[in-house]
Amino acid sequence: MKIFVLFFFAALATSRALAQTNDFSASNQADPPMAAFAHSEKIRADCIQGRRLICGKIIKVLPDGLVIESGYTNLLRPPLTESWLIPGTVSAARAHNLIESREPASVCVGTIFLTDLPKARGQKPKPFDYVNLVAYPAGQITYTSVGTVQKTVRRFTGTLGAAVRLNFAAEEKPPSTTAYLQMPATAGGALPKLLSQTGAFLDAADLVPETNLLPYDLIVSFWSDGAEKTRWVSLPENQKIKFAPTGEWAFPKGTVFVKHFEIVTNEAQPQLKRRLETRLLVCDNSGGVYGVTYKWRTDNSDADLLETNLTEDISVKTATGVRTQSWYYPSRADCLTCHTANAGFVLGVKTRQLNHDFKYPDGVSENELSAWNHRGLFDANFSDADIKNFPKLAKLDDTSLSLEDRARSYLDANCANCHRPQGTVANFDARYETPLAQQGLVRGRVLIDQRIDGARVIAPNDVWRSILFMRANTTEAFKMPPLARNTIDERGMKLLREWIGSLPGPHVLPPPEILPRGGNFSKSVEVVLKSEPDATIRYTLDGTVPTTDDLLYEKPIRLTGPTIVRAKAFKPGCTKSITAQEIFLVGE
Repeated sequence: MKIFVLFFFAALATSRALAQTNDFSASNQADPPMAAFAHSEKIRADCIQGRRLICGKIIKVLPDGLVIESGYTNLLRPPLTESWLIPGTVSAARAHNLIESREPASVCVGTIFLTDLPKARGQKPKPFDYVNLVAYPAGQITYTSVGTVQKTVRRFTGTLGAAVRLNFAAEEKPPSTTAYLQMPATAGGALPKLLSQTGAFLDAADLVPETNLLPYDLIVSFWSDGAEKTRWVSLPENQKIKFAPTGEWAFPKGTVFVKHFEIVTNEAQPQLKRRLETRLLVCDNSGGVYGVTYKWRTDNSDADLLETNLTEDISVKTATGVRTQSWYYPSRADCLTCHTANAGFVLGVKTRQLNHDFKYPDGVSENELSAWNHRGLFDANFSDADIKNFPKLAKLDDTSLSLEDRARSYLDANCANCHRPQGTVANFDARYETPLAQQGLVRGRVLIDQRIDGARVIAPNDVWRSILFMRANTTEAFKMPPLARNTIDERGMKLLREWIGSLPGPHVLPPPEILPRGGNFSKSVEVVLKSEPDATIRYTLDGTVPTTDDLLYEKPIRLTGPTIVRAKAFKPGCTKSITAQEIFLVGE
């Protein structure tokens, strides 16, 4: 059984009862701070070396912590009635030889401690559960015997600067909760009107998740207009995830995924954020899913259920002023546009996305697959050693990995939900696990060429003929993905541009620059065409595609009426440019 080691640091400032005793005050006055610290560290090291253990039971669960009783109360005297151990949580483990009984009146040893609630890892403590203190709090410790228990901690004095680690003595088990939380089993049921009524949060206003919600993160996140996302999952009690090393997982009915969105509203102060929405995706009782969106109120007191989609303009302060960003809140029908049966209904939560270390809110980092496996969330049996051989996406900024690996990971996260066999009408498969040679990406034929000659899904060394890049690098009507995206992912586009440019192929001329840009002009206008050195530019003024037989650009072109200017660059040994176009409405 795996034992998670979590460290708690005892806080002098909060040990007020200790500070009031003569013994404690005298100890502090006698020892200089560094000497006291060194002394306490020695005691701590001795305790760890001797593997001394205190067994205790939870006697009370408070909103802010657990009261742990270790010993007979008539043996406790001030300052031992309360000692604060902060910050942190407790984790699951069992030490059977330390547990005499699980009955409320059973004997346990030690003193009383008040610890943090174990919010981060999903355990739900109950009265009369047992905990172990592994290594005593540092300080002078005296013992007395109680019955057959030979080492009962009666009192300790001195500084409390050393680390203490605690472990639940209950058997390790996955975070579990009621199926569906407080959501209906079908989309047609009565939906909670407020986020606070869904059962997902203990305190919605402070965004404190329900104790058994397990936080998680993905290696590569779907682009959501720059919003920051926080994720949790609630798995029904005694249910398992159908695990697959590749492909999609299957989740039991009643599983609920919670995703929270916030956006930075001041680029100079990224800590200033606005809550936008929290979405819930519910695995319903028919084997499908339904999704709902809760829009946050401006005072962050709660979030309201949206009945349909909504677009809202968000003001964001920049270095040069204020920009307006449109945010799209999806409807329930929108959710099902992406969360399809062909994509496995649940997006993102799969082996290749969770095969990485995640820093849990308690500060402990652990591989998510390993963490979920040790909690018994899967129906499969694999070891930590197996995880190294499982597929894993590449982070966009991990330059230790190849451009190809990172670009294909980006496409997997942002395109593969639809672009896969039996998916949307297209000729390529964006799934990372499909070998590149079989994906139909590089030199792959397109169904809609956007009137680009020689267009391909990805044209080697040619971003202008790469239709995938063109549609991802725009916010026009033909953008991809088509739903809930109003901005361009500049970081993602930079990665795709670099990858396409790294693919072997002849030098490609960029499309000529037409200046000024097209538009309305009240009088005649001179148009200048530019390209790279030694390239020739051919142009037309009648809307046709330029060829080597058309007009050669040699000097500015004067336009006196409505004109469609089209231009193309040519150069020996290079691939000709695509056609550049601008429309001029002159004198109208």
